[in-house]
Amino acid sequence: MKFAIDKEINEIPKILRKRKNISLKKYSSLLKEPILITGISSSIDLPGLNAVAIADKLGVNVRVLYANEIEKFSANTLIVISYSGETDEIVRVLKNSKAKIKIAITGNKNSIIAKLSTHVIPMICGDQISNMATKTVVEQYYIVNQLITEKFGRYRPIADKEIKQIEANLKLDFPEDLTNKFVKTRRVVIVGNRGLSQELETKFEEITRTQAEAIYGPIIFDSAIEVLTQGEIILVCDPEKMKNYKELLAKTSRAKEIIYINKLGIKAKGSYKPIIRYTGLLKFVVKIGKAKNLNVDHPEVFVRTHKGLYLQNSLTKKIVIIGGGTGIVPLLKAFKKLGQNLWGVTSMVDSGGSTGKLRKSYGVSPAGDIRRIIAALSDNVGALELINYRFNGGELDTHTLGNILMAALEKTRGIVGGKEEIEKLLGAKGKASPVTLDKCDIYAKLENRHILNGESEIDLPLRNPFLKIKKVWLKPKAKINEEVKEAILDADFVVIGPGDLYSSIMPNLLVKGVAEAMKNSKAKKVYVCNAMTKLGETTTYTVYDFVSEVEKYLGKNILDYVIYNQKIPSKIKISEYQKESHLVYDYVKFDRKKLSKRVNPKIVGADLFIDTNGPIVHDPDILAKIILSLI
Repeated sequence: MKFAIDKEINEIPKILRKRKNISLKKYSSLLKEPILITGISSSIDLPGLNAVAIADKLGVNVRVLYANEIEKFSANTLIVISYSGETDEIVRVLKNSKAKIKIAITGNKNSIIAKLSTHVIPMICGDQISNMATKTVVEQYYIVNQLITEKFGRYRPIADKEIKQIEANLKLDFPEDLTNKFVKTRRVVIVGNRGLSQELETKFEEITRTQAEAIYGPIIFDSAIEVLTQGEIILVCDPEKMKNYKELLAKTSRAKEIIYINKLGIKAKGSYKPIIRYTGLLKFVVKIGKAKNLNVDHPEVFVRTHKGLYLQNSLTKKIVIIGGGTGIVPLLKAFKKLGQNLWGVTSMVDSGGSTGKLRKSYGVSPAGDIRRIIAALSDNVGALELINYRFNGGELDTHTLGNILMAALEKTRGIVGGKEEIEKLLGAKGKASPVTLDKCDIYAKLENRHILNGESEIDLPLRNPFLKIKKVWLKPKAKINEEVKEAILDADFVVIGPGDLYSSIMPNLLVKGVAEAMKNSKAKKVYVCNAMTKLGETTTYTVYDFVSEVEKYLGKNILDYVIYNQKIPSKIKISEYQKESHLVYDYVKFDRKKLSKRVNPKIVGADLFIDTNGPIVHDPDILAKIILSLI
């Protein structure tokens, strides 16, 4: 079996030979302290990008920060790293920075990033991302190191003997017994410097489908101890720095084995040890992938996250998506396009609009969200137009035909029977279910002890929007719909959200039996954090706040993954969206310090916004592919 990455990593020595003879003195001579190196996180998490360590030894004022952290450091010189994309984050950094010299390292000299910079260092790799990510990472590392070292004169560019070491590592045949240990393991903890360990974490996940966790040094064991106890194998990639920790590692970890890089036969000497080691370790990871008989030669289905590229899994999976109809509809449609086996689950507390009127007048269950889910699972355009038709004026004002039809079917055939008739009528490619068959409403207590009665009062806040919701509950209590319970227990993935936290997500999690079913299910449980906060519900919430609230009612250690958007929208775009929707408050901020200490759930950041005019929402196609990659 042939991997695309084989060709990619074998071309690394060629790229470095081309770069070796190119002097960067004309750029390095421009460097003026203090120097800030920045980029989107997938660009600055290079293998061993140790500019800070080099700078400390040289007594140079250099910092490496993510694009959303630049306010912490004022610079005379700004070095921006970008694969080739024109991300809003980097554009914002370049526009706002007061640095006199702005150097862009990019594969696309015609990009906005290049045009906003005072100087551009072109990359040999070009502007293709899907099958050149590894070569790009290595070249960017080389350029940054050479820039700093040519300026301050104590380090040198990569030498011929170092390139020969890389070539030797790419020809290594690793011991079968060690390879088999990694083939059988489910969780690997990688210990090394930041860029190296994080890039390897990504490669383990996308090439070998092994759950991996990076710990980078200098290690503070108080914060890393929980991670170390969960690894079946610990792979130590930076043995020189780890000598003092060897005994402590052995005592702390419950791993079956601690493997030092020396045991793999990967040799590295000289100034560019991280690159030399990285290529050898990549070769080892590829061998594990081949031994597992996995195929990753489909670059067109890679999607970018904060740690690199994730691969869409093409196998059909049973996916249960829990939330409100409006929030999860785009995601259902995206999964449907990918041919997945879908089951949409929604709450039964909607009390506004057409649904609220029918509930009040006829005592029927809320139909709006169920109707939206079934419609999302259907390709029958004519029937969809009919079902979604909304009356304007008269006694039927604001009612949709679908809601009226579902109310009639519930009266004659019950909730389940009526729902199944609509599924047949629309030819739904999947199932839709109410989370409970019991009639109930959601209530909320604010921090000033005021009680909100019903979903509509929570959803449309006629109160001080900065008062936080302290507690929510269902009244009367409700138990889980048995078919929902079976769907959760039988699923490969259970996805919660996206959707309004208290009016769409919580009414599902509060139902008795949902948390227990989630806990007992072997599915991967994924929470999709909202892109924007909502006035009155989550006005000032961060990613940490969203996750904490979900775990408050669902339970700890049930979620496996949290996916959040790491792309910061421009102030203009937020302002335009606020004018369009008066309940939109701000984008959901990511509190890195709090969440970085978490082992479970695993936090996955990605550029999720649809890059068009209009609402600031998740791109459902990218989101679906990321979820399918979490195996």
